[in-house]
Amino acid sequence: MSKNKVLLGMSGGLDSTMAALFLKEAGYSVIGLTLKTWHRNPGIMEQSVAKAKEMAEKLAIEHHVLDLQKSFKKEVVDYFCREYMTGRTPNPCNRCNPVIKWPALLQKADESGCRHIATGHYVQKQFLNNRWYIKKGADPSKDQSYFLWNLDQNILKRALFPLGQLSKEKVRELALNTGFKEAARLKESMGVCFLDGTDYRDFIVEQNGLSSLRPGNIVDETGKILGKHRGLAFFTIGQKKGLGLPGNKYFVVRLDDANNQVVVSKSASLKTSKIYLSSYYLSYPPSAKEEHKVDIRIRGIDSVPTIPGTLKIIQTKGLEVNFDHPAWGITPGQSIVFYLNDVVIGGGII
Repeated sequence: MSKNKVLLGMSGGLDSTMAALFLKEAGYSVIGLTLKTWHRNPGIMEQSVAKAKEMAEKLAIEHHVLDLQKSFKKEVVDYFCREYMTGRTPNPCNRCNPVIKWPALLQKADESGCRHIATGHYVQKQFLNNRWYIKKGADPSKDQSYFLWNLDQNILKRALFPLGQLSKEKVRELALNTGFKEAARLKESMGVCFLDGTDYRDFIVEQNGLSSLRPGNIVDETGKILGKHRGLAFFTIGQKKGLGLPGNKYFVVRLDDANNQVVVSKSASLKTSKIYLSSYYLSYPPSAKEEHKVDIRIRGIDSVPTIPGTLKIIQTKGLEVNFDHPAWGITPGQSIVFYLNDVVIGGGII
């Protein structure tokens, strides 16, 4: 295995293209790999593959395509639909990274004799206490560490992130100055990749049929029936619009899968000071007698800052997460990520 060979995940966009250029300039022998995942509109994926191939040719690097449509559909798309239909709010990227994307890159790197794996993520990594950790990217507005909290050491020790110390604007500027003007002008992809711009509710109906959505009752906190709903997938915590209730004063406070009910209120608080996690990972878990002070993130790339708080293991309940300031709108199914000095030390699923 050559220590200067690196396998780079290439989407054909600005970030992976410039990551390839920076790696080449640093003396690495770069092999590009495009992961062909399932999309609602297959033509969009084909365009991405073609663009990645074009960028690889311009960079004069080897390029391969790996078809993962079947496993991606099963492990990510079906999971996404299933979670929403049971009243949870999934993050498909947090599912894809440890289950599909990085294992595929790791396997291909081994087959190609590459010591390293690289992506265009805006994150850094740091070696502490004989372990590798994901660290926030230098650009707060583009930091993607929230989406990589559950990568294991086999992956982290071989991962390279060439864009971690740069801002998005600097990367775009460098692309313009190095002959990659087309890549610099590409529209940035946002949202869930496989939806291809479709509303997730319409997508779920399209994939599973109306009969799978289980219509039920909208009730208040006392259990009084106020109306009907088409399915839990059509609602999120805090939602006010589209409830079909008079006065527009109600908002969703809970999605009750066991009773197939949307629970609404006019006055309940959506702020949370404490939660318990049964599904979590910590790089160095606290004992039952001690607490860890951490910064906590409950959403990905947005303007919501991290919340200071503490972690403590309670033997009968799991990991106790206390927020110094109440967090608004926490939703089952979301990822929650813990930081210490901008370093990811763990996370879990709410």
